[in-house]
Amino acid sequence: MLLYADALRAAIGLVGVAIAAVIALWHKIVDWAKDSLFPWIERNLPSMLSVAQKAFEWVDENVAVPIRRAAKKAWEELRKYLLKTVIRLERRNASQWERRITSFVVEVLTPQTPVVKKVETVEEVDWDDLPSDVRSAWMKSSQQSHDLDVTASRDQHLETLEMTN
Repeated sequence: MLLYADALRAAIGLVGVAIAAVIALWHKIVDWAKDSLFPWIERNLPSMLSVAQKAFEWVDENVAVPIRRAAKKAWEELRKYLLKTVIRLERRNASQWERRITSFVVEVLTPQTPVVKKVETVEEVDWDDLPSDVRSAWMKSSQQSHDLDVTASRDQHLETLEMTN
C-alpha cells in the first residue's frame, strides 16, 4: 500500500510539473499552433480548424491566463513578507554538496512592530540532484559554490510573463 501511495504522489508531482511547464511556455505553444499547427490543419483537416482554434482559445481563457494571474497574485502577497531568499550550493566532497537556503522574512508581531527574521535551512544534496547549470559550471571551471537569488529570479520571471500577455 505504501508503494502505491508513493507512486501516486510521484505521478501527481509529475503532472504538476508538466502543467507548470505548459503554463510557463504557453505563449510559445500558442505561437507554434498559429505558425505550424493551424496551417497544417487548414491544409489537411479544414473542417477541424475552428474546433482546434476554439480549443486553444478556451485553454488560454480558462486555464493558462487564470493560473498565471493567480501565481502572480500569490507571489505579490508573499513578497510583502519575503524580503529575500538565496540558495547557496557548496561542494563538500566528490559526491555531496550542501544546499543552504537563507530567507529574510518580515514577522509581524503587531502592525506597529514588524521584525525582520533570518531563516536558514541546510541539507546535503547528491550530485545527481543538483541543477544541471550547477553541474555544468563545476565541470567547466571546478566552481565550488553557486548562488541563486530566488526572489530576484521569481520577480524577473513574473515580469517576463507579464510582458508576454
